[in-house]
Amino acid sequence: MHPIIQIPHAASFGMSQDRFPALLTMFYLNNNDAKAAMGQPDYDPLFKIWPVIDTLNTKFQDIYTPEEQLTIDEAICPFQGCIFFHVYIKGKPHRYGIKMFECCEAKSGYVYNLEVYNGAHPTNSENNTVFSVVDRLCDKIIGKDHCVYMDRWISSPKIFYHLWACKTKAAGTETSNRKA
Repeated sequence: MHPIIQIPHAASFGMSQDRFPALLTMFYLNNNDAKAAMGQPDYDPLFKIWPVIDTLNTKFQDIYTPEEQLTIDEAICPFQGCIFFHVYIKGKPHRYGIKMFECCEAKSGYVYNLEVYNGAHPTNSENNTVFSVVDRLCDKIIGKDHCVYMDRWISSPKIFYHLWACKTKAAGTETSNRKA
């Protein structure tokens, strides 16, 4: 093996080539006994990774205080596995994957808050509106003299009025006939 990509510490454990994938199949981030079955009202397709997402968001917000200008946009994490909430976004470099909404600092691109889109469900339709997503992403910055920039797909008069009422500036292209 090439010395640059060899990890001598891992080889000292005596781990065979098949041992790591075997251990990985038994690696869990959440208690599967608490998971609701598909079709149940409280079913959550992201149940297994919520501890990771929550930890990331907490650390993102604890470690860094963003500057005044923030942006909210959608991003896509490339993924070709079999999940029902994968999306296709025409204008992105990776067109197929898992859609995420991110609140980032405009200058550095630092992700301050993120949320994974887990599909449109009739039981979850109120939480999946653009207005509720923006409201959750801006929750920690409301009233702290930030300005939130957003593109045409996200912005709406309802969102602008809500942020203005919460003493947070917003800028973007207003689409007056858009449902919020």
